[in-house]
Amino acid sequence: MTLHDLLFVETDDSCAICGIRGVGVLTEHHIDGNPSNSTYDNLIVLCHNCHHAHHKAKGLTEQRIVDRKRHLIQKTLTTYGLNAMKIASRNGFGVVAMPFLLYHLVDTGYMTKEEEQMGYGDQEDATARFAITERGKSLLSKWFAQRKECPRSGAAAREAEPLGRSLPSQSR
Repeated sequence: MTLHDLLFVETDDSCAICGIRGVGVLTEHHIDGNPSNSTYDNLIVLCHNCHHAHHKAKGLTEQRIVDRKRHLIQKTLTTYGLNAMKIASRNGFGVVAMPFLLYHLVDTGYMTKEEEQMGYGDQEDATARFAITERGKSLLSKWFAQRKECPRSGAAAREAEPLGRSLPSQSR
């Protein structure tokens, strides 16, 4: 799958902000404003109206685009996949998982399949060890590192938490 295809699949061929559909009215926006930085995490699909509104500062803020892209990354890479990346980043060894859960991260270059762990019958890779790549580490630090204050010094520290752990509990 090409980068262009991945971007349009993650938005279901629609604008990531307003939802208007139709490939003919859509464009790829460079979030950091650098047209030579055409990486997955720097591109988002916008319609021409939303793209124009952003560049003319008419209501569509950079923060709204960044928040939407973070959501799209979570949707595309999956909660399971992002948590596997965070665990692999923290432990320096990787994670053992069923390959079908992480192959999309291998295809996007965020993880590598290091070795098969266990097989069943004719299936040789029922589980495998996956390691995070530098590209994967970069994506995590850019999009999913949370700021926490150090209790002793008061200094801010960055730490990537598994998705869902920092959500406030809901009272019933």
